[in-house]
Amino acid sequence: MRSFQVVAFLALVVGVPVHADFSTALGQYQAGQYTAARQEFRRLAALGNPAAQHNLGTMALHGQGGPADHGEAYGWFSAARENGNHELTDGQFADLRAKLSPADEARAAQIVARFGNAALSANVLPPKAGSAGCARYVPPSMRFEAPAPFAHAAREAGRSGVGIVSYTVGTDGVARDPVLVATLPAPPFGQPAVDSVLHSRYSPATFDGAPVAAQAWHHVGFKLTAGVASIWSRDILAGLKATAVRGDLPSLYLYGVIARLDPSLGESPGNADAIILEAAQGGNADAQYWIAMTLAESRRCGADRSLPWLRAAADGGHVVARVALGERLLEGQPDAASVAEAKALFAGVVGSTNAWALKHAIAHLASSPVAALRDAPVALRAAATLFVKDRNYSQDPQTFDALAAARAANGDFKGAARAQLQAIEAAGKLEWNPSRMYERLATYRSNAMWFGDLLAVPAGIVAPSGARDQALAGR
Repeated sequence: MRSFQVVAFLALVVGVPVHADFSTALGQYQAGQYTAARQEFRRLAALGNPAAQHNLGTMALHGQGGPADHGEAYGWFSAARENGNHELTDGQFADLRAKLSPADEARAAQIVARFGNAALSANVLPPKAGSAGCARYVPPSMRFEAPAPFAHAAREAGRSGVGIVSYTVGTDGVARDPVLVATLPAPPFGQPAVDSVLHSRYSPATFDGAPVAAQAWHHVGFKLTAGVASIWSRDILAGLKATAVRGDLPSLYLYGVIARLDPSLGESPGNADAIILEAAQGGNADAQYWIAMTLAESRRCGADRSLPWLRAAADGGHVVARVALGERLLEGQPDAASVAEAKALFAGVVGSTNAWALKHAIAHLASSPVAALRDAPVALRAAATLFVKDRNYSQDPQTFDALAAARAANGDFKGAARAQLQAIEAAGKLEWNPSRMYERLATYRSNAMWFGDLLAVPAGIVAPSGARDQALAGR
């Protein structure tokens, strides 16, 4: 389905990027805004977009957006060739090669070493379908899928749909921290899909034979009678595919996801993944986040293939990716600049309706043990949209945990205790270990703020006990 345009070799096309996608970069080039176009092409080239790599070669050759550099041009043209772009004829390629000095050749080799197919295949691109995985890592698997409550609004309208959710499976086989990745075709299917995932039970992932907490994803169908594709008419699917072929990135991504979930469309899993990859390499932030999600555990066995896609999606404004990137910046021993960047990313979720992004941002802004990361007023503003119809995770205890922390950070300890009790009640229904939640409740009841990792849940399935009744008695 490749539909990216390339800048003609040696063409003196007068070449402003908005942080967007390939078509934006091409428009910027054609408008003569070379510096901006070059920056955007460079971002896409780093993800393996061969047309962007070719265009960088052309711009380097002509000195557009920087000084003319035959070595850089040859390096980008070589990388583009390795990744599937053959706009240059063999003769043009050989002619350029003959003009290179030893220093030019060294610069070209450096570009190929970073952006050629071998480097990208080892560090960035998703493994090809059928390739050997990491023998040391076994992903989590579902043991019991809880029935999904059908969304009331969808039932009334007689609609079918799908919710796609990623989540973390603990060593106890319990799912936590759900992310609603997509709902097809409409939002009402998100909340019941999340509820189903939280009530299901799993076999935990293992690494070198030992259980580990790990991320996974799953799609939950609602009243599907003939597969995911049955949500749409054949005419709509045909139109979606036609629009995708013409290069519309959202259509390309959506068609790829539908094909990935429903083999009846006739696309193999490998082909469906390639369609999503094309949308991601073209600059679609949803597709970039999808790839980051599916590669989340890659760093257990080598290069962190997820991170380049997470950065790209965050740059494209994807709210979950921005918060997840902020948390990556805080790993290890972050310096002051990383803390400041993460804080800005978290603050950017204010006004969002994505419950995962909101609760994570609030957890850091309200309860982080790192004082420089905290911003209580912003945490409270973020909490204002934590519960939005059809988009909130009403059975996720951590949403109430986040609300409690935001209130407590702003001195509303009674309100915090009420929200914390709701977290404990929700945790009881899921048989989560609530010991940290009780600890926070006691802290709020003593008119004090709790600091620590708000989203860490101790492993272990705990049946409801009299402890909840004791907590309720202190309302």
